[in-house]
Amino acid sequence: MKNIDTRQLITSITAGLVAGLIVIVFCISLATLIFSGEMSAYVSRGIGLFLFGGFVMSILISIFGTLPGTAIGPQDGPAALIAVAASGIVASLVGTPDSVFSTVVATIMICSFATGIIFFLIGTFKLGNLVRYIPYPVVGGFLAGTGWLLTRGAIEVMTGQTLSMNMLGSLLNSEMLIRWLPGTVFAIIVLIVLRKVNHFLVWPGIVFSAIVLFYIALFSTNTSIEQARSLGLLLQEFPSGGLWKPFLAAEFNQVQWNVLANNIDKLIPVPLVSLIAFLLNATGLELVTKRDINLNHELRITGIANVVSGFGGGPAGYHMLGATALGQHMGAKTRIVTITTAVICGLILLAGGAFISYLPVALLSSLLLVLGLSFLIDWVYDAWFKLPRSEYFIVLISLVVIATIGFLEGVGVGIIAATVMFVFKYSNVNTVRDTLNGKIYHSKVERPQVQRDILHEYGEGIHIFRLQGYIFFGTADKLLTRIREFLEDKNIKEHFILLDFHRVYGLDSSAVSSFTRMRQVAELHGIQLVLSEVDDVIRKSMERGDFKADEYIHYFPTLDHGVEWCENKLLQKYEASTQFIQVGIKSQLRRTFPKPALIDKLILYLERMEVAENFYLMKRGDLPESMYFIESGRLNVLIETAEGEITRLSSVRSGTVVGELGLYLKNKRTANVVTEQKSVLYKLTTESMKKMESQDPDVASALHEWIARLLAERMADNNRAIEALLD
Repeated sequence: MKNIDTRQLITSITAGLVAGLIVIVFCISLATLIFSGEMSAYVSRGIGLFLFGGFVMSILISIFGTLPGTAIGPQDGPAALIAVAASGIVASLVGTPDSVFSTVVATIMICSFATGIIFFLIGTFKLGNLVRYIPYPVVGGFLAGTGWLLTRGAIEVMTGQTLSMNMLGSLLNSEMLIRWLPGTVFAIIVLIVLRKVNHFLVWPGIVFSAIVLFYIALFSTNTSIEQARSLGLLLQEFPSGGLWKPFLAAEFNQVQWNVLANNIDKLIPVPLVSLIAFLLNATGLELVTKRDINLNHELRITGIANVVSGFGGGPAGYHMLGATALGQHMGAKTRIVTITTAVICGLILLAGGAFISYLPVALLSSLLLVLGLSFLIDWVYDAWFKLPRSEYFIVLISLVVIATIGFLEGVGVGIIAATVMFVFKYSNVNTVRDTLNGKIYHSKVERPQVQRDILHEYGEGIHIFRLQGYIFFGTADKLLTRIREFLEDKNIKEHFILLDFHRVYGLDSSAVSSFTRMRQVAELHGIQLVLSEVDDVIRKSMERGDFKADEYIHYFPTLDHGVEWCENKLLQKYEASTQFIQVGIKSQLRRTFPKPALIDKLILYLERMEVAENFYLMKRGDLPESMYFIESGRLNVLIETAEGEITRLSSVRSGTVVGELGLYLKNKRTANVVTEQKSVLYKLTTESMKKMESQDPDVASALHEWIARLLAERMADNNRAIEALLD
């Protein structure tokens, strides 16, 4: 406030005057809607109640709101529902007109209290941000629909008739032309000017010039004020004097609560409709103002404002998208706008508003028409060049439904269309992150050369699908189709389907049905389905769908364990044993050692060890003093995190070595090596290595060559796996 300069002050006051007039017109229209027919005698007081609501809401939002320049007041959605309830109450009541009025006012107060409490609770529990899940094109369609309704409403105010196909022809009558054509031409000129000129005096000049030109035209045609009012060119006369009178305790005694209770079903939607409309308006304002709004804070403040309004008999209300956006278009982005709006409402409440009846109808309707057309240009014309065609279609379909049926229906249809589009697009997203096979991707098990050769020959039968995202009926069926394609390859003798769920965060019941069909395919073809790292919630969902572990379905904690199980199954078939190679260390070395004649000399430098299960062969941080040849048994290379979680880095089988990297690089051990079962090892120490290099250099050279080849093969396997992952 301290930094407001003259330019901002003039612009903000002008915007506040315009917004205040819009709030007043809304209050008059909505109060007339409710207090009509048998209650028409109370319309003046009803207008006062509505203006009181606009006054207190504007005061509170101007002080505590997070969006400077907000216009707030009673709204048509809740008012229309209250009008329906009011008509039911009037039809049911048998009593004095005062009791009818008191019952209707009590109805308005209850709706305001309920709306305020719900707004406050939603904001307190920080649920307002859920509206941000509404797709962007749906919000665009909402704004386009708002633009259409503003445009239609402006023309209806100008003509004084409801816009319909039947009355389109009458728009060209001379009497009707004078009502809507000047305002429409004025609005188009304003739009053109605003696109060309950006100056703080533009809007004050537009408003002042419009009033002056109107009265010049009026007097030049010798048209009196009364004639202009009868032609609908001026607002009807407004009651003079103060309008608002508090709802006293004596009037509460006249409320017929039983009749109100019988019509409560018509009031239940009021808070819900108000909440949805507020959130949509707030989201629209974020796009218009190009800034985030603290929705939860605004909900709490608007909730309090509704409760305070209810104590004075005022109706439910919330942020006005049109009036606020108009102020933003004027360049008025300060709290002076809201304060000015409150001042205007307050003055009319206390002193009356006879002067308002001298404002041209075309001025207010033209300003609304400017805003409505600007929304339509933004979201029907400009959006064509900015949005993808599918999203532009959602904007259009939301606009058409809003224009022909209603706001909530339009938003609902837009959300459905966006959901269908999302499902269609997401079903085209590949749920399979990558596809591998056991020939190029191995488990972290160090195996002897003979086993690696077998896996290289038959490993293509292990099909690995690393899945990702959310799996539903479309993506699950595509996965099933891909698996069937693999099974049709007659060149592959063995089939293991391994599905890794590490990056899957959910699946629906229809996807479970696809997995059940996958189980039937597995049984038909005699294949094994292996699932790894399946979340407990997902697994329970699959088991409820009868996809349980059995002879064809197997669950494992990690991909590595799943691949290892598949490899073991292949090796059991083609090599008889995967736990032990039942041959001595010499026979094992003869298969791969570059100079078999030197094996006997090599053995002389090794120390035979027999160790029990869970024996720590190495510990992290140990000095690298030795390496080990594994004659029989199995060892695991483990690492423990700071949180105490133990992860298996690799598994080492008979016929291989462990600890060679540390011995050659002279680095401290980086992991623990623990025996999984009773094992027979041959230890080569650093001292023995040095002795071998000095006394039997040919043996040492052969050993170095063997280790180098072993490391090269591991690197080649890793490279093949990496290349497959990058494809």
